[in-house]
Amino acid sequence: MNWQEGVFGPLLAHTLENAQVRHLAEHYDFSRDSRLAQAIVKHTNQVLDAEEKRRQVLRVRPGELLLRTWRGLLILPLRTPEDVSRVVAGERWDVVRRDILDRCAAKYRELFPEASPASVTRFLRSIWQGRVPPGTAPSPLHGPRRQRPWGTNLSDGKPLTELDAARGRLRLNSGPPRPGHLPETFRQLAHFLGTQAGIPPAVQEPLILDLMAFRARFCPRASMLATGQMPLAAMHVSSGRTLWQPTRYQPMAPVVISILAGDEARVLRYSPPGSYEEFLEFHGQRIARVLTEAYRQDGLLSFAVLQWIFLASTGTVSRTVDYYQRRHHVILPCPGTVLDMGRMLTHKDMVVRLHLQGLSVLEIARQTCHNPRSVDASLRPLTRFLFYTFTGFPPN
Repeated sequence: MNWQEGVFGPLLAHTLENAQVRHLAEHYDFSRDSRLAQAIVKHTNQVLDAEEKRRQVLRVRPGELLLRTWRGLLILPLRTPEDVSRVVAGERWDVVRRDILDRCAAKYRELFPEASPASVTRFLRSIWQGRVPPGTAPSPLHGPRRQRPWGTNLSDGKPLTELDAARGRLRLNSGPPRPGHLPETFRQLAHFLGTQAGIPPAVQEPLILDLMAFRARFCPRASMLATGQMPLAAMHVSSGRTLWQPTRYQPMAPVVISILAGDEARVLRYSPPGSYEEFLEFHGQRIARVLTEAYRQDGLLSFAVLQWIFLASTGTVSRTVDYYQRRHHVILPCPGTVLDMGRMLTHKDMVVRLHLQGLSVLEIARQTCHNPRSVDASLRPLTRFLFYTFTGFPPN
């Protein structure tokens, strides 16, 4: 297995179909790899897609960015299974990104055929600004992590209001979705389940309604989204106990994130950041907002997902997240921090510092987007060290 498959391979399993099959395996009498469940999911989605196409109902798929213009809606497929498969197969990321930008430019010209090349360039800049702002001197923030000019005191500030993890722990109670399909479509699906799949009549109705509800959550209608928003099938916050399993068996959460909010699109088009520090600060706010929005909806976004969302490299995403956390003294809810994955000391250092300031375990867990058990695990070596230091017992 090459490194591309290990990094981007899980993105191919974060799909609506896998979430529906997993739901059928958990709540109905199907196995996790049931071909019958896969056939039911495929046929149901095809029937619902055909019905909504006749009714001209527009839905936004996971990985598509919705933009509202004065001429109508503009849906840009930033992450498609075909593009991810190309990178997994070994194709260079910059080549795939160039094709994605060309596809976005073609959709923009379809809606605005009279647009000049400069207008198209400004539009693409709102999707991907570039590697480094042109005409700037080399920044020390672009070097290795240990050689960057960080401050030594990282825990003086308080978490920002928009990054309050206490609110992120509250699950969004949006209520059951209302798919709103025609009665004849429901009867057609029930007939298929009874004659082709052998599903009992008592199970047909709840099964169809569950599949419709999953589809409505993972693929919301375009009328339900604001401009600059994107739906995603993200890793669930409760997937920490199933990380050893294949990605298609792990729980997924439907989330809606804001890629462009406020006047960010206008800033990127007409006055983008001019220095690398401004570049990290501006895009750090965007990444922090996206991670927090997903966390409030019980979802976690890895660096590989952020790379496809912002069309940036993994190094740029890592430097941006690291810069924002150290600059604003916060811990962003990434899989590595929430699920306590990896050996990075950033969040562990902040846990110890907050503990020395007198905060309780629950307060530390809220501020660092951690589980209280993970906080205890980080503080246990400190407790042993203090015990051996003040009692004089040898560590062994």
